[in-house]
Amino acid sequence: MKIAILGTGFLGTKLFNQLKKDNEVITASLNPEENTEKLDALNIKELEYFMQKHKPELIIDTIALTSSLKCEQNPELAEKLNYQTASNIVKVASPIKAKVIFISSSYVFDGKKGDYSETDPVNPENVYGIEKIKAEKKVLESGGLVLRVDIMYGYNSKNNPNGVFDKILSNKEIEERNPTQLRTPLFIDDVAQIIIKLIENNQSGIFNVAGPDKITIYDFQKQLEEIARKNKDSKIKIINDPNALIKPPMNTTLNTKKINSLRIYTTPLKQGLKKLKEQFERDNWISLAKLSV
Repeated sequence: MKIAILGTGFLGTKLFNQLKKDNEVITASLNPEENTEKLDALNIKELEYFMQKHKPELIIDTIALTSSLKCEQNPELAEKLNYQTASNIVKVASPIKAKVIFISSSYVFDGKKGDYSETDPVNPENVYGIEKIKAEKKVLESGGLVLRVDIMYGYNSKNNPNGVFDKILSNKEIEERNPTQLRTPLFIDDVAQIIIKLIENNQSGIFNVAGPDKITIYDFQKQLEEIARKNKDSKIKIINDPNALIKPPMNTTLNTKKINSLRIYTTPLKQGLKKLKEQFERDNWISLAKLSV
């Protein structure tokens, strides 16, 4: 299959490294690295040229401004990166009959009940969620796939983006304003195979993609910390700020019965963290071995 991955962040990098083994994969980004084409998804003509040149069968849109705080601080930028880019991609995908996969978020819900299914009414309380819903509608109108994911964790390499784990690796203090927020963390290595299975099953519409375990964001970050910290001193600091610009939804847990009904399952947290640790330690061992040569 010929696949175009737009965006080379944490998820885009992982998808490229996994999907290139059995597919022809092209990656594009506004700030390209090696093996990546330069592309501004806000420029419709540039986007049209890219799609006509490559004619992918599948387009995976990972472009996003994922910081809820930054979205609140700059709603115009949030609209551009979380909605307008997706809208443009849908437009240019239609003439070449490419299927679009859009990565959405559990933040489309207000977080008051948790265990959200795909049919639960959306009710975002922040700019990030509002723009994601607008983008979802465009993708669904085109017959595409929307994956609503909860917080993702995993490891690419020392020199590539590693999502929430990068906060730990930075060795800087982490401010946590909602320590009791409930999440269903998703091991990022699962995403590529889930996409392939959904495509093989000719699926469209919305699918929740999340891990099977519920955990508070504080406890989750503590477990990530244990993988990388050289000492036992936690750098996670709980901040109580009643005047905070944004108050994230308190329970973003997702129900995955829909993908489970297709015999698609995600990695339990304990197993995912073990794999992350193995990947991290292997990468560090290789780096040390190179330095000693």
